[in-house]
Amino acid sequence: MSEYYNMHICILADVIDNQNAGIHHYTKNLIESFLKIDKENRYSFIHNRENDFFKNTENYIILNKKGLGKESYRRFFKIPKLIKELKPDIVLEPCHIGPFNLPKNIKRVTIIHDLTPILFPKFHIKRSTIIHKLLLGRVIKNADLIITPSENTKRDILNSYKTSTKIEVINEGVTPPNFEAKEPQETGLPQVKSLYLLYLGTIEPRKNLDTLVDAFLELKAKHNLQHKLVLAGGIGWKVATLLNRIKNEKEIILTGYVTEEQKASLYKNTDIFIYPSLYEGFGLPPLEAMSYGIPVICSTGGSLKEIFKNHALMFEPNNKEILKKHILNLIKNLQEKTLITQRGQEYSKNFTWDSTAKKIIENFEML
Repeated sequence: MSEYYNMHICILADVIDNQNAGIHHYTKNLIESFLKIDKENRYSFIHNRENDFFKNTENYIILNKKGLGKESYRRFFKIPKLIKELKPDIVLEPCHIGPFNLPKNIKRVTIIHDLTPILFPKFHIKRSTIIHKLLLGRVIKNADLIITPSENTKRDILNSYKTSTKIEVINEGVTPPNFEAKEPQETGLPQVKSLYLLYLGTIEPRKNLDTLVDAFLELKAKHNLQHKLVLAGGIGWKVATLLNRIKNEKEIILTGYVTEEQKASLYKNTDIFIYPSLYEGFGLPPLEAMSYGIPVICSTGGSLKEIFKNHALMFEPNNKEILKKHILNLIKNLQEKTLITQRGQEYSKNFTWDSTAKKIIENFEML
């Protein structure tokens, strides 16, 4: 341990370099808060390519080379070798799998956001489910601390692995809303011009977008709904059937991956945010929408009921009729829309990344 710091914390930060989805967002915001609020501890970062995000930080690049076995060699040998040379007090893995092959005097902390590859393998590519089935049990057994964003994920871990490892529930934070965001068409989304319902997240089977599309098209046909439906987010896996189905639907807009500027614009200008997911470990997009003063309709899948009960209109993931009822109520009933909006916006103020980082540091100090 350095004489100038209480602890040296090493963070495995590949997700900053090679992802754009939820865990990337989580890790990026968490690191920014660590560096902002914590001047007592030393932070170093291991990642896999040049990235301006790590400018002016202590960071180490171990290239992720292509080829049979090279990724495993990096994960199980090269990274542990560097960590042993750095001699940190704690290694934090924010992306489920790891850290591996460390001396016992280095504490291992793993963040497990959800167990979808274990509980719902059909929603994932085969490689992901195989890796989780092979390695996650070992990760949990060897961890000194596991952090989850919800009680639901904690229960899933305990039910699946019967572990005695300490599990701490620490909610995620929400980035302060950008109320100065431009109109969508000014940010490179020219097709988003009128009233719209919004989903934001990866386009993948777990998000239950078939149910949302069904509900939307039926409302358009029967109730002359004036809104379009915007599905915003990167294209994931196993969605060819969905994409083929909506490609000729002029009232459904598929944006693809959106930048932070575009995301802010979509949140600010939408009429209603809908999150129909079958299962979530936390569910950050509904919280982000609430912070913008947008009414939220949210499924009860996974932890969503725990996190958003009494603050959003809820429906069972496959109950299309209740989803349609909620959409119509928010469109026709201004009083209910105002109430749900105010309730959600006030609730979102309880979640900050600085608070998340502070609680994690407090747990580090107890290891």
